[in-house]
Amino acid sequence: MRSLLSKIALLLYIVPVLVFADYKAEVVRVVDGDTVNLNVHIWPGLTQQISLRLAGVNTPEKRASAECERLAAKKATEFTLWFLEGVESVTVTDVKLGKYAGRVLGKIQVGGVDLGQALIETGHALPYDGGHRGPWCSDPIKPP
Repeated sequence: MRSLLSKIALLLYIVPVLVFADYKAEVVRVVDGDTVNLNVHIWPGLTQQISLRLAGVNTPEKRASAECERLAAKKATEFTLWFLEGVESVTVTDVKLGKYAGRVLGKIQVGGVDLGQALIETGHALPYDGGHRGPWCSDPIKPP
């Protein structure tokens, strides 16, 4: 019984540390403006490849019906590529599971600068809290 209580106490100590830890990672691929594939160093000598969706931001969709949104999505993706270009490693913070199975949310920082905040400040993203996503343009013309 004492051994079981010791293990439970250890888990109660370790789990919050793991959940709120910052991680070093290398960029594998930029998927779009707010999604990046990373090799994350989760333990010494142990790396896990994940697809990280930036928490708290939303960029235009690449497969949107409106041409203006697709163009805005391309620009957001180009900004993310530029932001991460030549960076040896990034810091991943505030990691949590998203509302869809397997989706990982978090923040990416380079030199203390938050990618999501930079996307918002440059007009490539809007703040997002999980609710309705606003329209990116008023272009009613849809491609044939």
